[in-house]
This record gives sequence, C-alpha cells and structure tokens, in this order.
Amino acid sequence: MVLELKLPESDNLKDLLKLTPTLLAYLLSFFFVAIYWVNHHITFHDVEQVNLKILWCNIVWLFVMSFIPFATAWVGQHPSSQAPLSFYFADMSLACIAFHLMYYFIYKENHSGVKFSLEIRSIASLITYTGAAILGGFCPVVAYIAVAGVSCWWIVPMKTKRK
Repeated sequence: MVLELKLPESDNLKDLLKLTPTLLAYLLSFFFVAIYWVNHHITFHDVEQVNLKILWCNIVWLFVMSFIPFATAWVGQHPSSQAPLSFYFADMSLACIAFHLMYYFIYKENHSGVKFSLEIRSIASLITYTGAAILGGFCPVVAYIAVAGVSCWWIVPMKTKRK
C-alpha cells in the first residue's frame, strides 16, 4: 500500500501524537488489505474453473482496493469530516460487495448442485461498512470501532467449501 506518511515536525513526542489519526487510519487500512489478501489467496487456492464473470469481478475488486491508499490519506488528514469518512467507508463497502460477488461466482462455477450461502459475518460486514459510510460523519468514533471490530472478525479466514 503506497501512502505518504509524513514525518513529525520535530523530534518530540507531541508532534508524533499529532499524526495519530493518520497512523490509525493507515493501521486500519493495512489490516483491511491484509485480511482481504489472505481471504483472496484462500478463495482461489481450490478454484478449478475460472470464467469471465470471475475475472471481471476480480478486476473490479482490485480497482476498488486501489483507492484504499487515497481514502486512507484523505481520512487521515480529516478523521472526523463527513466526505472523507463516507468515501473511506464506501470504498470498504464496495470492496466487500465486489469480493463477495466474486466469491459467489467462484462458488457457482466450482460447486455445481450445492446451495450457496453467505456467512453471517459476510452480511454483518456489508451492513457495517455501508452503515459507516452513511453515518460515520455523525459519529466517527463509533464508525471506526465498528469497522475495526468487523475487520477483526475476519482475521480467521473464510472456510473454503470443497466439493
């Protein structure tokens, strides 16, 4: 993840603490990307068939993920402002939608005859990210905590559904 982390203005702790919002946004974004990377790797590990729907969903997901550094920098500079928070959490929401749509297409292509269902944490993630995008500007601390909480839930990766 490419993000310009500015150095503190001086060598004292007070100036380092001024960067706390940026550092916390970077930390949350880093774990968000890392969790998706692990789940992406696990999801594709057992894939036998890939079609155009899967490829295009993957490309859309990568495109959405490419906005994470921009959103992180913006929200790091303005950690409680409506527009940066909405963009930051909307990007997370779109990443969630694109990833789960891709997962659905992978499942349908590779597990014929088996009913598809999302885990409860998948649904909770989508609701949380979308809610944070809509309401985050009104209560930023709650939005950050909710998103961090649902992200921690994903540290244990998705279970692959083998044939």
